[in-house]
Amino acid sequence: MMVNSKKRWAYTSLSAMMALSVVLAGCSSAKDDKKEAGGAGGKTVNLTFAVETPKQEETKAVWQEIVDGYSKKRPDVKIKLDYAPNDGDAFRTWLTTGLIGGTAPEIVPSRYTWTHEDLNKDLLVDMTPEYDKPNPYTDNKVWKDTFTPTILNEMKNPISGKLSGVALQTLSIRVFYNQDVFKKFGLQVPKTWTEFIDVQKKLKAGGVTPFAFANSKPGDNHLLWVVNMMTNQIAAEKVKNFDVNKNRQLELNEIAAAVDQGVINLESPDWNAVLPIVKDWSQYWAKGFNGTNGDTAKEMFLRGDVAMVMAGNFELKTIQDSKARKFEYGTFALPYLTKQDNPNASEKNVELGGYPDMVFTIPKKVTGEKLDASLDFLKYLSSPEVATIMGNKMYTATTLADIQLPDNLKGFQFVGERILVNFYAAHINKKLNEDLARIGQLYLENSVTLDMYTKELQKTLKNGINEVMKTNNWSKDNDYGSKK
Repeated sequence: MMVNSKKRWAYTSLSAMMALSVVLAGCSSAKDDKKEAGGAGGKTVNLTFAVETPKQEETKAVWQEIVDGYSKKRPDVKIKLDYAPNDGDAFRTWLTTGLIGGTAPEIVPSRYTWTHEDLNKDLLVDMTPEYDKPNPYTDNKVWKDTFTPTILNEMKNPISGKLSGVALQTLSIRVFYNQDVFKKFGLQVPKTWTEFIDVQKKLKAGGVTPFAFANSKPGDNHLLWVVNMMTNQIAAEKVKNFDVNKNRQLELNEIAAAVDQGVINLESPDWNAVLPIVKDWSQYWAKGFNGTNGDTAKEMFLRGDVAMVMAGNFELKTIQDSKARKFEYGTFALPYLTKQDNPNASEKNVELGGYPDMVFTIPKKVTGEKLDASLDFLKYLSSPEVATIMGNKMYTATTLADIQLPDNLKGFQFVGERILVNFYAAHINKKLNEDLARIGQLYLENSVTLDMYTKELQKTLKNGINEVMKTNNWSKDNDYGSKK
């Protein structure tokens, strides 16, 4: 009897252990399933991803498509799409307030020049180490190696060389023209500046306003674009030897060297001779150009009030899909200067585009699993999969290397060299960028002379460069911080 009792106890214990094993196995399986769907520990990471408020509702759907695509790959990360102001000044105020006050979303839109400023103020995450790691959404290639080198280089902070943002698109500037009007007047697409002005003379004589030029504020960029492209056509050769690292663009320290040694002097005709050319061109612009912003200039073109307007590829979708437009349009690169216009002209196109745009960054407050998820999402945003979606549906030209542009962007492929010197850009000297447009308004309306205009520009440039040289301890003796 005792043996039988022991056997019954053994069988009962074994049955209980087996039952317990099944229960535990079930629990373990449930935990594994939860872990697979929800990341480490079954947690869901919640992020807010903000973009500039799109001007077209359809673009919001594209952003949501991109977010949904990521969610399928990472169901453990829940992303809420949010919107920032798209007006430049309001946008900057929104971003600065959020970064300083700690209220900004985990992933925020920015400008590449702003990422430089905000990183210097310790408001952003330094992503430099992350760029040396693989991107799982680009066949595990090292993240930094997937970008066009010039784009990545310009994204680097000019003082520290660190990276604090990701640029998804680059820009190409084009003149959009009304093909119907050109056909009516028997006009051909101009290639040289002389041809360009001749086209506008004929249009004006025929009662058509040739061009809508936006110059209400520095952010309109039309004057910046034109002056930079033209200046590089007549003066780039003079500073080629300052390109120490031979990457076909002058960084801040290389520009500092050229200014410090007097090679860049905005009071010299070597650098300011394009300004009278631009002023002469202004007689063909729509009236009130100093009060016309970019959107108004574009609307004038779409209504047929003017024959041409200047815009980047980021405006292509708006122009192509506009219901107000009742004509066929085309694009061409801003015509180049010939030696007839200036004896130093290179007589070839020099393109302003190719710099970083549609930039996203992460506030310094973001840490831990939220930071890891945010970085992972930025890697997904900079993948070929997303670049294809954005190219086909947003008409954005990707910053990734070796990615072919979609058919709708063929007209924006470079036809010339990229500018070498971009010293009017805000990231080089914000006040110079502002003075170019604001004092430029006075110059274009004959309120100040060329000498007065360029004297102020040179003063601003020199003061700004002296300040940055002092901050970074750059001098001719230490090769302005250049590494050889």
